[in-house]
Amino acid sequence: MSFLCRAGISTATRSTRAVVQKRFGSHAAHSGPEAPPTQEGFTSGGFKIALISVVGLIAWSRIDEHLTSQGEEKHPFTRYIEYYMRSEKESNRINEKHIVLAQKAAEESQFYSGAILPPKVQLRYPDLMSNASGRSLEVGSVVPVDNVIPKYH
Repeated sequence: MSFLCRAGISTATRSTRAVVQKRFGSHAAHSGPEAPPTQEGFTSGGFKIALISVVGLIAWSRIDEHLTSQGEEKHPFTRYIEYYMRSEKESNRINEKHIVLAQKAAEESQFYSGAILPPKVQLRYPDLMSNASGRSLEVGSVVPVDNVIPKYH
């Protein structure tokens, strides 16, 4: 009996393994319509881009040879970069302006870092400050009303 049970268990595990492999290994497990097969060969997009870039590089090298063989002093790229570059005088003026601003900022930070704050007085009973009168009268005293001038009659 135990031999048959073992045989049944082993066949059951083999069949589930096969089902698992079959389920994950086949296209039938995926739902939805199947995608059409992709075209492979020399008509794919990557090959077209590679072919166009190779032809473009060869054409550029021929154009570059032609431009530099005409006897011009500078390459067209060099002239283009120099056209949009800043002059040395302009760069020096901007650098000097930044140096002056940096010196001012350093002086201000040195001034503010060297400032000494007034000493703080720690009050022992800070609530006593709220008991004082705004007119310097002692608490509990009577205000003399003799000198009061009425504004409204």
